[in-house]
Amino acid sequence: MSRQNLVHLAVLPAIVALNLCSANADDLFGGSAPTQSTWQGGYIGAHGGAGLGTSGSLTTGGTVVGMHGGINFQSNQLVGGGEVDVTASQIKNNATNENFTQKWMTSGRVRGGFTFGNLLTYGTAGLAASAMNYSNSYSTDATKIGWVYGGGVEAMVMPHVVLRGEILHYDMGSASYLNASAQSVSLDTQSNVFRFGIGYKF
Repeated sequence: MSRQNLVHLAVLPAIVALNLCSANADDLFGGSAPTQSTWQGGYIGAHGGAGLGTSGSLTTGGTVVGMHGGINFQSNQLVGGGEVDVTASQIKNNATNENFTQKWMTSGRVRGGFTFGNLLTYGTAGLAASAMNYSNSYSTDATKIGWVYGGGVEAMVMPHVVLRGEILHYDMGSASYLNASAQSVSLDTQSNVFRFGIGYKF
């Protein structure tokens, strides 16, 4: 089994477990879930982290940093909304004869989850775009539109300050590049990005 599949198997149960375990969050933070719309409204924030992935037979990894923003709608303990982000990336391989770099990625996603007091667990999915470069004797750039999905946890540590941790899987599909013999090769790009962030809720 490939490392990519192992990561998927590890990520999905973790997201489910986070949603199930959050039912006991009231005991940690004291009291019952508030009735007011704690998470209602817009927000902006910054994030950073790291990614692991593959492009064809190449194994990639590196850091990411970016900005995100969105809006939440709350009804009792249900929270839904949308988010956009843009992220600079250094996810790449370490080979000397051929180099692949995922230079940036951006996405527009819907989010939905459950809140228990100042803790929110959510799932998210949407469209993503990414710019990539493959170089050997030649250098080829490609920009692809694909899919992204994942989940995470947010904690409102102050009335307007939110900390988050999330895992996102990017599936950018296949793109064509030139190899060292000037022949076209197709590389399928997948990446798993682990991000931590801080945001301000309006």
